[in-house]
Amino acid sequence: MSEADLEDKDDLVLALREELEKALDKEHDDATYRAMPNTIMSVLAGSVRIQRLYFVIRSVIMGLISALIYFLVVWFLSKIDAVQAAILGIFVFIISLIVSRLFDGQIVKASQDIVGFLRKHKRLRTFVLKRL
Repeated sequence: MSEADLEDKDDLVLALREELEKALDKEHDDATYRAMPNTIMSVLAGSVRIQRLYFVIRSVIMGLISALIYFLVVWFLSKIDAVQAAILGIFVFIISLIVSRLFDGQIVKASQDIVGFLRKHKRLRTFVLKRL
């Protein structure tokens, strides 16, 4: 699936396109303003795509932080029951949020590096956007 196909089926992009066309139809009716939505929509669609990539990457990083903390606690305790697992899950999630805020600069830098890598690999980027 190409990025254009992805954008055509994206509800957020479709809603933005509809609102933009309504706004421009009210003000102007000539060809210059009709061409403008295509330009604006390509910029907005690119922005939506990048924001989704950042969200997916940040979520994966938080998941890895949570998994590491969970693993270390279970390794230290040797075994836990279901109630302990549920309580531990809540605390691990809170800790991962705190850690992700404390190391926000590093996470943003890592996200930028990953997005830069994904810019060079369109099929992988499309897979991440479509499946994750």
